[in-house]
Amino acid sequence: SGLIPRINKTEVHMQGAMTRILLGSVMFSAAICQVQAEALQPDPAWQEGRLANGFQWQILQTPQRPNDRIQIRLLVNTGSLSEKRSETGFSSLVSKLNVLENTGLTPEKRDNLWKNAFDPDYPLPPMIVSYDFTVYNLSLPNNQPELLKDAFALLAGIAKPAQYTEDAVRNAIQSPLPVVTFPANIDDPIWRSRLEGSNLKGHNPGKPVNHSVNTKELSDYQQRWYTPDMMTLYIAGNVDNRILTESINQAFSSLEGKRVTPVPVPVLADMKPETLYVQEPMRKNDQISLIWDLDWSPVKDSDTLSRYWLSDLAREVIFVHLGRSLEQRKEKESTQVNIDCRVQYQRASCSLNVDTATANIPALATWVGEELGELRNQGVSDELYQDLLQEKQIQLTQLFARYAKTSTSILINQRLLSQQSNIIDIPPEQYQRLRQAFLAGLTKEMLNQELSRILSEDITFVLTQSSETPTVNLGELRVQFEKQVHPETANSSNTAKTSLTTGEKASVQADAQQTK
Repeated sequence: SGLIPRINKTEVHMQGAMTRILLGSVMFSAAICQVQAEALQPDPAWQEGRLANGFQWQILQTPQRPNDRIQIRLLVNTGSLSEKRSETGFSSLVSKLNVLENTGLTPEKRDNLWKNAFDPDYPLPPMIVSYDFTVYNLSLPNNQPELLKDAFALLAGIAKPAQYTEDAVRNAIQSPLPVVTFPANIDDPIWRSRLEGSNLKGHNPGKPVNHSVNTKELSDYQQRWYTPDMMTLYIAGNVDNRILTESINQAFSSLEGKRVTPVPVPVLADMKPETLYVQEPMRKNDQISLIWDLDWSPVKDSDTLSRYWLSDLAREVIFVHLGRSLEQRKEKESTQVNIDCRVQYQRASCSLNVDTATANIPALATWVGEELGELRNQGVSDELYQDLLQEKQIQLTQLFARYAKTSTSILINQRLLSQQSNIIDIPPEQYQRLRQAFLAGLTKEMLNQELSRILSEDITFVLTQSSETPTVNLGELRVQFEKQVHPETANSSNTAKTSLTTGEKASVQADAQQTK
């Protein structure tokens, strides 16, 4: 799911793209002060343009990757939030019809394009449907200009007004073509808990229509929301920018229509500091998850970027500290630890996940609490601080070499992520200079202050198990954790008990097929 902003520390910081600001992070008040904040500059390597009808395009030429596939994404600013109650499922159905009933190409050319448009190294579904966007994904072999021409014809066909027939709708509903959603599992109990108090609730992307479809209403829906002024075409690959610009103009300039009704702005509710028990019958191992929400600010200047980097490094300290400690425990062979941070609808959240066998849960829950409590109270060790600082300096010296090896698939997906999260995608030269200044001004005291601030946050405590009956006392685990990490809360209030009661009522069994 390439559109999901995330940092998974098990995959090493940069995910192969040191030049791009990594997403899924949070800004804090603790700052590395500068005399005056420097505005971040958009990366000029991405050429941007807009046609007279409002259709936008962005192109990244990658001569350093001549053999990479040409990556294409068409982003449409519409999704399930656009649906009225009587239109539930229309966004998903229209996305399938746009693929199956596309009139931009003959059936033979369309089938040939789809056969060649799949990237085996970075597979993506034909489309992804979310609450406020739909994205169409194509990946083409290089040096085949006819395929690129056919791709533009197909994507332009998506944006043309459609007149659906009952046969077409019936075939689309019955088609096995999957509709992939963002989030990937909208029925995940943790995600569902976030929807309480949010305008996303009740607007499930990917939900099938559960009633007979009025083809005129469906056609009106497509024409109302699929307007060229709400579309952006992204292309990354070893292409000729001038020729490509001309081809885009030829394919998309004749599109008509203008958005009249704005898409509602998604608002995601805060994560409540509760305790949840979740059952997933298909799980192999159990999982303890500690989830916390953090403030989010758009990354527009050097001060905000420095605060991001400080927060990011503090979370890496947590991950590395736990990893080194785990190496000393007998459970290490059957246990995995990761930190997953995401930006979703202008809110940031992080999840510390410990996957292990059921028998290990009580001991490892206690272990996590002890280690986090130690980090909060004592801070990072001198050895770990120096190791991380040295590692970051080495990574910075390898910046341009890493960029040269970054695939077009990662580059284009990172571009979409940064723009959706309101982050300026800066050029490598500015990144290198600001990163060096950040590392030069960093102190252990600053990092410890940030660690203490992060570990003082309220959390959602989640235990996910495969068995049908809880095998551990979740309440005791939560109370013990609060005593170790948040002793001031555990001793001065009954917050832990309140959260536990909420969690007991929120115990959920996830459907086996949905989980799978």
